[in-house]
Amino acid sequence: MIKRLVLGLMVLGFAGTVSAADGFAGTWKLNVAKSKFATGTEPKAVSVVVVEKGADLAVSVTGTDGAGKPISVKYTLPMKGGAVTYTEGAPASGATVAAKRVNANTIDSTSSLNGKEVGSTHTTLNADGKSLTRVVKGMDANNKPLTNTEVYERQ
Repeated sequence: MIKRLVLGLMVLGFAGTVSAADGFAGTWKLNVAKSKFATGTEPKAVSVVVVEKGADLAVSVTGTDGAGKPISVKYTLPMKGGAVTYTEGAPASGATVAAKRVNANTIDSTSSLNGKEVGSTHTTLNADGKSLTRVVKGMDANNKPLTNTEVYERQ
């Protein structure tokens, strides 16, 4: 369950990275070589597709985790803030995420499990709009703090 929560934090955190008005909509691919992961949390590949859905954004995350298992999560992000609505790959029972826009190129999100904060994500869109960086903080499978820095590139 903890490993699934860590993966959930990585994926949930991406919810805070998107804003169609600011150029986040489109297809993004994780650059594993430029990213830094806590041991045991490294995915092999991750692709994210973001599509406008009215005032919200539909996010589809696919890939392969470090153990070779498929990653598939789909959710809707309310751009005015609030809880993410999952249509596939929901995190562990009791897990939620709340996102807050800091400025035009930065969004922070907080992940909670059963009402207790367990992680956060700080996402920044680079000025050129060609890449974004996410710093994901949470707990590993042994309840020790972890920090992952993920670099995504526009496709």
